[in-house]
Amino acid sequence: MVRNAYADSPRRLGIIYNAQSGRHRRRWGHHPLPTDVPAIEANTVDEIRAAVAELAARNIGLLAIAGGDGTVQCVLGELLIRQVFDALPHIALIPTGSTNMTANDAGFVDVRHDGWQPLCDWAAGKHPARLRERDVLRVTPADGSAPVAGMFFGAGAVHHAVEHTQKRLHSVGLRGEVGPALAFLRFIKSVITGDRRHFAPTPMTAHDDQAHRLSGDTLLIVVSTLHRLVLRFNPFWGRENAPMRWTAISHGAPRLFWRLPAVVRGKAPFAADTSENSGYTSHNSRTLELDFDGGYIVDGEFFTHRRGDGPLRLSVAGRITFVGLS
Repeated sequence: MVRNAYADSPRRLGIIYNAQSGRHRRRWGHHPLPTDVPAIEANTVDEIRAAVAELAARNIGLLAIAGGDGTVQCVLGELLIRQVFDALPHIALIPTGSTNMTANDAGFVDVRHDGWQPLCDWAAGKHPARLRERDVLRVTPADGSAPVAGMFFGAGAVHHAVEHTQKRLHSVGLRGEVGPALAFLRFIKSVITGDRRHFAPTPMTAHDDQAHRLSGDTLLIVVSTLHRLVLRFNPFWGRENAPMRWTAISHGAPRLFWRLPAVVRGKAPFAADTSENSGYTSHNSRTLELDFDGGYIVDGEFFTHRRGDGPLRLSVAGRITFVGLS
């Protein structure tokens, strides 16, 4: 739900910016940072964590993040997993990354044209903004390492596609949605030709809190709380009243090439057959456990899961309010 609203009370603004994000200079424009607002440059995970802790100590009520999905993902972990703030701040995203999937869905602030003043005005209760609430995923590894917060999880072909985009396409300057579009075309070509070099199936088992189960060779699985993914894809058609949406496509799913246009628009690829054996599974859940060997991504950051460690658990870490002025 989107609502236009003024700040419920004056909120102190703080800024974290990643000067090494994909399009920092072009997205920043010619508007300098406000001199009366605490602004911290943070380019590494440790620097981001330190910056969040410092702004929490200053009782920041509106946290602006200038960076890409990886920077946002790290900050969300500090807010919802480590819980360094006594009260969660509202979040304003300034999209300076390569893809910016979270900002394109949850809303963002465009500082290229009007600078930082409109955001400062909203914090002071002088300007309305579009407020969107989004649930945030909690991904808990089975090996005992720390949980990760984020907005998007992907494994199988999705992991390979993001890896290809970051290593091969971003490195030659193809940023924004150009890289994902080319990776998607590469996926289509592999489906047509049966080429398994880049999108080999992943043996996987999955079950959620509503007794939905999946087992077998899986081409891809995506899980998200966003309403719109990269390229405006919305590949979810589950009907359950739960915040975490997930879709899996089995290896050998019938007529995949012809049914992909419906899948990416959130349309069930079968008019009547909705059985688990159709090869196309989509549900909304509160928890989801996955067991497989291989890599996965959370908001463009790479991780690895080993089946021998036990199931990887996905749930909801909490809810964030995003402030949009664009």
